[in-house]
Amino acid sequence: MRGRGRIGCLVRVAVSVMVVLWASGALAAWVVNERGECVRAWTPASLVRGPAAVLNAPLLPFRSMVGGVLAGEDRSPGIQAKILLPPTLAVVGGTMGLVESVIWFGTGLTDTATGGYFEVAPEHATELSIAPERPSLGSDNPGVRREAAKDRCGRG
Repeated sequence: MRGRGRIGCLVRVAVSVMVVLWASGALAAWVVNERGECVRAWTPASLVRGPAAVLNAPLLPFRSMVGGVLAGEDRSPGIQAKILLPPTLAVVGGTMGLVESVIWFGTGLTDTATGGYFEVAPEHATELSIAPERPSLGSDNPGVRREAAKDRCGRG
């Protein structure tokens, strides 16, 4: 029965750490203050960052598959390119989406555990959507939904 005491101790430590992180305040949201400056402030939306990223992660490979096909502009006149390009872009986009979904899931779990305090999950991962997502891993191309440049407060 010695293992039972260790498990109880680990549970108590884990619960204590979660309570401390929860009570430390989740300063993750950016809001505009009375002077028009973009500042950090806790809002209930900070607590939703992680779960939103976790919910978005499983759909990302499919969204990237569609986004890859939509992003590919066929400029070659050959019939072979017209036949091979869409499936190739779908496979590459889906693969990149799969890799990025693992990142979104991991960072979403981190944001869930910390209440959004560290803002680990990418901003676009925290916006629930089923819109096609242009594969963005390793490129400077903005995604389909992220074309407009905005500051942290959402002002464009």
